[in-house]
Amino acid sequence: MRRVAVFATVLLFAGLGGCATSKHASPAAAEFSLESSPAHVNRIIAGRRPLNIISASGERAATAITLTASSSLNGMAVSFQSPTIDPGGSAVELWASVPEVSEDTPVTVTVTGRRGSTEHTITFTATIIPGVDDIASTANDIVAIFLRDLQGKVAGLADEASALPNGTPVAGLLVVTHYAWFTDRYEIGLAWHIMVAPNDFAEFYVRPRNGLTPSQAYRVNSWSTALKGGAYTMSEITVAEVTR
Repeated sequence: MRRVAVFATVLLFAGLGGCATSKHASPAAAEFSLESSPAHVNRIIAGRRPLNIISASGERAATAITLTASSSLNGMAVSFQSPTIDPGGSAVELWASVPEVSEDTPVTVTVTGRRGSTEHTITFTATIIPGVDDIASTANDIVAIFLRDLQGKVAGLADEASALPNGTPVAGLLVVTHYAWFTDRYEIGLAWHIMVAPNDFAEFYVRPRNGLTPSQAYRVNSWSTALKGGAYTMSEITVAEVTR
């Protein structure tokens, strides 16, 4: 997978532009606003890839918010994990079936939420790049460290990498690489620093599939040392949002 260059330690993200519109046919409709996480989507490669997580805030109502989405790129289909946000306010994942491209290709995705006569729209931009998933093996090796050590600390967590479904690259940066797996219960996110020990940390988070943010996260101080059977430390951390 082609990496995105990093200059002067500033990570340049393909912007996930936040543009929102709304219309109201009746003042009696319960007001709401659409929100998304993370704030930025990185560059993505061909395949079925997670784009974002959509949630809503505002007045509580007895009816759900119905979601629809569209893409500006021919051949790129977008869909939701669930087509509605229930009255309790759960979050919904937005996915894309990304076509292969021969050059960097910008795309705009529009998400519309409707409840009764109230409608809101948010628009995102991202960039599709040529490339393939060539980091799955490394990701599986590193995530196995966390799966082994976190047994009993994270409910319902697989005990080895082979028990996870196929994963996907997310936010393929040069210095820190990201990968994710989606089980029935969790999004499992992994990030690892491409450096030599002792500066090669790795971070791991779990996010309930109907939640907006990670519920638990951990860091290993040196993933290469851990893979070689050396002494390493694991500590609990806070991760504010998922990576895309």
